Amino acid sequence: MSSSGINVEENLNRLDEFHISAHLHVKPARVLTLHGTLVDVFTTDDANPSMEIRRQMLEPYLRRAGFYYASLIRRFEYDNPLISALVERWRPETHTFHLPWGECTITLEDVAMQLVLPIDGEPVTGTLRSWSKFYQKDIWQWCEELLGEVLDGHVGTTKYNIKLKWLRSRLQQMPLDSPEDAVVRYARCYIMYLLGGVLLPYKVNNTVHVRYLPLLANYDAISTYSWGSAVLCWLYRAMCLAMDYNVE
Repeated sequence: MSSSGINVEENLNRLDEFHISAHLHVKPARVLTLHGTLVDVFTTDDANPSMEIRRQMLEPYLRRAGFYYASLIRRFEYDNPLISALVERWRPETHTFHLPWGECTITLEDVAMQLVLPIDGEPVTGTLRSWSKFYQKDIWQWCEELLGEVLDGHVGTTKYNIKLKWLRSRLQQMPLDSPEDAVVRYARCYIMYLLGGVLLPYKVNNTVHVRYLPLLANYDAISTYSWGSAVLCWLYRAMCLAMDYNVE
């Protein structure tokens, strides 16, 4: 208790009404599970070496954009009980895990070392809808120009999500004799797949929002954005949502 009469501990835990850890006595412990699973774009098959060739074709372009090491995350096992236990220890007020031996958190340095994503540079920002106002171009026109194709039925609609399955299919069908400008478009598809499936995923984990597309327009400028900072902010946001016992 401070001299001002304010209980500091109560003030820190002001969100306990919503925190999942405060409801374990009336609600069974929840084990979080993924709605979707990460699928490697170029599944290695000794009988079909073309997939590995496609991967090698894209490698220099992914390095140039700063996403090569993130592309190495192809398959990994989720420890769902451990993740759930960490969520129960997450405090949204401080963005730290409150553990019996003290506080710890995931830092920007962790992101930089684990994913080797750029952490300096321009912020990852954009708009969700007013494309013409901000970019003087229709978003689906950009999709066709930057990715080489547009999804059927999306032109003129407000479906602002691209299916990861569609991106994966395009990459797996990339012609082995593609010219450089076409390979750049396929590299953008791969980056969009990484953003939606690995780095900035939604709960359902099967789509990526087109708001990232304008940031990929100038390919040489992609690495000038602080993607690592965006990934860390997204992780903090996801943890704060997951700790709310009302969120399913």
